[in-house]
Amino acid sequence: MSRTIWKQELISTAAGAVLAAGLSAAAAQAQSDESVSADVIVVTAQRREQSILDVSASVSALGAAELEERGVERLDDIASVFPNVYINTGNGLRSTIITVRGISSNPNNPGVEQSVGVFVDGVYQARPTTINTNLYDLERVEMIRGPQGALYGKNTIAGALNMITQGPGDEPSFEGIISAGNYSALSLYAAGDVIFTPNARARISVSSQTRAGYTDNTFTGTELDDQDELGARLTFVADPSETLQLTFRADMASNDTNGGASEILDNGVLAGSPLADADPEDRRVAQDFGSEQTRDVWGVSLQADWDFDSGVLTSLTAFRTFEWYNSNDNDFSILNQLRSGISEDHEQFSQEIRFTSDTGGVFDYIVGGFFSHETFDTISNAVIGPDLGIYPTEVSADIFGNLETTSYAVFGQGTYHFSDAVSVTGALRYSGDEKEVTHSQIGDPYQLLAPTQPERSFSRSDAEVTPSITLNWEPNATWLVYASYSRGYKSGGYNVFSIMPNDNAEYDPEFVNSYEAGVKTTLAGGAVYLAGSVFWLDYSDLQVNQLINVGGVPTFTTSNAATAEASGIELEGLWQVNGALSFSGSYSFLDASFEDFTNATSAGADYSGNDLPQAPDHTLSLAADFNAPVAEGMEFIAHADLSYRSSLFFGPENNPDYSQDDVTLINARAGFTFQDDRWSVMLWGRNIGDETYAVRRSAGVIIPGQQIQALGAPQTWGVELRGRF
Repeated sequence: MSRTIWKQELISTAAGAVLAAGLSAAAAQAQSDESVSADVIVVTAQRREQSILDVSASVSALGAAELEERGVERLDDIASVFPNVYINTGNGLRSTIITVRGISSNPNNPGVEQSVGVFVDGVYQARPTTINTNLYDLERVEMIRGPQGALYGKNTIAGALNMITQGPGDEPSFEGIISAGNYSALSLYAAGDVIFTPNARARISVSSQTRAGYTDNTFTGTELDDQDELGARLTFVADPSETLQLTFRADMASNDTNGGASEILDNGVLAGSPLADADPEDRRVAQDFGSEQTRDVWGVSLQADWDFDSGVLTSLTAFRTFEWYNSNDNDFSILNQLRSGISEDHEQFSQEIRFTSDTGGVFDYIVGGFFSHETFDTISNAVIGPDLGIYPTEVSADIFGNLETTSYAVFGQGTYHFSDAVSVTGALRYSGDEKEVTHSQIGDPYQLLAPTQPERSFSRSDAEVTPSITLNWEPNATWLVYASYSRGYKSGGYNVFSIMPNDNAEYDPEFVNSYEAGVKTTLAGGAVYLAGSVFWLDYSDLQVNQLINVGGVPTFTTSNAATAEASGIELEGLWQVNGALSFSGSYSFLDASFEDFTNATSAGADYSGNDLPQAPDHTLSLAADFNAPVAEGMEFIAHADLSYRSSLFFGPENNPDYSQDDVTLINARAGFTFQDDRWSVMLWGRNIGDETYAVRRSAGVIIPGQQIQALGAPQTWGVELRGRF
């Protein structure tokens, strides 16, 4: 056993033992203080409000208070909180990868659906381009692990991420935050509640984040991996009658950044030359063209909730759109060999109607229907420079793709209570997806690397039934034991940028059979919350991302692996020691690999037995929160959290050069509140140990032997001032 593996196993085994022992000790010690109870959050993971203790699924959640304590501003800030969840935003705005229990999807391919569905206030975010925006003014964030095809559908084969925004309160209020830090970081946030009448109220919030870049392009003088985003949100709630509530929401976000910088890990044939990059971790690059990205997102929705004697009828209508553009240097040097860019223009309309019955009887249920239509225009542009040695001057080639996707579904879930202790929950969803793509290509003038292709259209359709069944046992009010089976499905599609005259670049749907057993409980009079689960996932026709040459241009392409399996353990806990001190933590183990993946490349490579990409074996998260009065009207507050992730591979080939060893990150916040929390001042730090680690590693696409990487955020720190009125 290698020293690295031995270290990982030792840390993981010790962490799991310490977490279990600490929580067990917490339960025993907290017996003496029956007045203290853990904050068990209320979630909507199963489309109705429930205590997380009553949800017979692996769901984790962070409420508004926890998001504030951790200083969460982006998805990166919660990347390590949830067990067996890995969030990678290292490729910039568009390429956010969410991996749950070893399963993720390819965000670089516009024809590929997500494996983890992201929902904001119940509205499905169809493309990963829109999900990595500022996280502000949130009521909570929920992560549901495992396939959610029955209730959520629409490509939630690995799980679902729910973001619920803050709604207006019952009284006028205002809150503002100013946060400043190193790298010239400045975050501004303001939110206010306006009460028009007792039956009409609104909440308006705005957010701005700017920061200088972490990486310097010494050739152009540009700072890369910077941040510049503006966001705004409006929520208006009206109660026309005692039985009807209308909620209108509107939001926007705008970005202009030089994100997605790539460092040179290995210079390949340029090694030893003046063009070589001497240090792969100095956050300094020399490229003749820096990365650029712009994004504009906006959306509106209207939710209507009618109360009836037997339940609530909900209608959710939404329209969303975004425009995105990027351009990157693909030789990652000062040579003018190749640069490429992608533009996207997307519109999405969705309608969901569901009826949620009241609970408390022998049988409760949810039934509904869903419809969505998406129009997606995308252009991939490649500029071949004279330094490639093929053309005397710059020439360009463009691939045009238009995708129209129509999805529809009917679904239902019911729970039959045999007794107060035993119940069974069954769910079923019928989903249909129709996709039509129109493709054309304008090749380079000499038709050497990228030939011209005339416009042509073709289509495909998929339809599947995804069931789930769960057996629930609640021996008393503080225990839940469950066992479940569910089937998940993700529709097939097209590799839009890989289509050739004799090849539609089509791939098939993927499927999973999921088996899970879990337990949840509160102990010591509610002072301790514990949850644990074991699972086994059996995937067939898994959609896998690869980088291949298409017409001489390096292109991300999705194909179907034969089979893959993932199994593991997840533990979570919260201990409210007393009114001043609390601890929380999670630990997970994952064994995820390709069972059969022959002919994985055009050269016939066999990846059978390889680990799934971005699927670490062990993850650990620990956090502590403390607050205590220090004077009249003044309180000290402190938060610290630690996350550990074992080594992982970035690609299915499991090349050690494209992997990352174990990573441990520490974050902290501490400060004071005044006048019953009306004012606060906090010092904060992220990656306090200044750990240098990669979030992406792969082969270069032009220079032979070149290897590139993207680095995670360095040590950052600052001060935050908050006021509430």
